[in-house]
Amino acid sequence: MLMDGLRHWLQRRTIRRLRPVVIGGCARSGTSLLLSVLSAHPRLVAIPYETQLLCPGAYWPPAGGIAVPDVDRLYDLLSGLHRPRGCRAWCEKTPRNVLNFEAILETFGRRARLVHIVRDGRDVVLSRHPKKPDDFWVSPERWVGDVQAGLLWREHPQVLTVRYEDLVEDLQSTIHRLCEFLSLEHDARLLDYPRHAQVRESDSWFEPARPLSAKSIGRWRLSENAVRVQQLLEEPGAIRLLGEFGYDV
Repeated sequence: MLMDGLRHWLQRRTIRRLRPVVIGGCARSGTSLLLSVLSAHPRLVAIPYETQLLCPGAYWPPAGGIAVPDVDRLYDLLSGLHRPRGCRAWCEKTPRNVLNFEAILETFGRRARLVHIVRDGRDVVLSRHPKKPDDFWVSPERWVGDVQAGLLWREHPQVLTVRYEDLVEDLQSTIHRLCEFLSLEHDARLLDYPRHAQVRESDSWFEPARPLSAKSIGRWRLSENAVRVQQLLEEPGAIRLLGEFGYDV
């Protein structure tokens, strides 16, 4: 019993020394892709599914709103994952983490690094749900709300904003920015995606991880998508947010 307690204490101490890397952003904006790409780094352990432990209540809000991160359960989860030799960081991705960035920063302090990934909302609102192909996944209202929440932290030194389009179309430069921000050495395995990825499947994907492709970028320009795109543009704040992140409106 004593040895089990000591082993648990050592596990917790080791995990607490790792850098927390937290990904958030509107759904269908590339949060799963970013986690998968980062999982190729040999000094990072990526949690392979959305825990919702850093934004409790974000999907089914209690009366008091989103709760503080559940660190104990998160560390228990990390204790059961294989950590590579020389591991220096762990990474968790739940899209609605973006709604709880303030509490996450307060919980983990200066070592934490948060990544807000943004994608052109006109493409986001066209995404279909893998399990409900007749339904749109993200409403215009949700895109505006989630992106606005992330925008509030754009100038914070512990928060990095990454555009989905840059990740897909200029992987090398984006990886360089990410590694520098996360204080991880650049590793060529991240560029050979998805060959070295440890996280290769996601409930939000129609199929396992595959080589990056830009074919889903700019689908909003197709005439058959005009009505849906217009719904986004009529949402208060949408045009302003597109401009804030450099999207041509």
